[in-house]
Amino acid sequence: MELTEALRNYAFKKVSKLQEFFNNIQKAQVILDARNLDEFKRSQVCEVNMWLAGKKVIRASEAGQDMYASIDMVCAELEQQIKKHKEKHVKEVRRSAEKEKQFRRQAEPAPLATGPVVVKSKRFNITTMTREEALLEMQKLGHEFFLFRDAESGNINVVHGDTIIRPEAAQTFSEDEALKHLNGGEFGFLAFLNSATNEMNVLYKRRSGNFGLIEPAA
Repeated sequence: MELTEALRNYAFKKVSKLQEFFNNIQKAQVILDARNLDEFKRSQVCEVNMWLAGKKVIRASEAGQDMYASIDMVCAELEQQIKKHKEKHVKEVRRSAEKEKQFRRQAEPAPLATGPVVVKSKRFNITTMTREEALLEMQKLGHEFFLFRDAESGNINVVHGDTIIRPEAAQTFSEDEALKHLNGGEFGFLAFLNSATNEMNVLYKRRSGNFGLIEPAA
């Protein structure tokens, strides 16, 4: 079929709006096709293949007498699939975090007589999201803070309450310096620039008396 600029723009706008429901859509393929179902009827078909974070591919295809209506129907179907995937993805992330937490509790040594130690957390892939999404995720998880990669700047930020801690506002410490700084203070965590990697890290106090360290994956 002839793809007009108006139709191309409409399809692009409608599919792009699906990012409001899941911000980590990696790729979308839109196919618009006019197929002759029989000699009397011509059907306008819209098909979309979409790749989401979490190694998930979703597909939807709708046919109608008007291509604009077909695009609308496909996007409505994709919206429902995306919402289901996001809910499942959040549950899997929480389940994985809880298993990791339980494992660290079992394997973690007791504080030494000379003082607490840093218990290394594994490196985490920091998710790209907006500040509003990061705040909502922190509240869902019930955490005091949450690391995220800001969708606008691309930098790793830390949200705490209503405050956003950015790299340019964070102090630079080595791990030992950060440990001493946090151990001598009254706060439960410290967001800092690691002098060895120049990346945002978070050092936090654990119930055992030791400390945990969160680092972004390379």
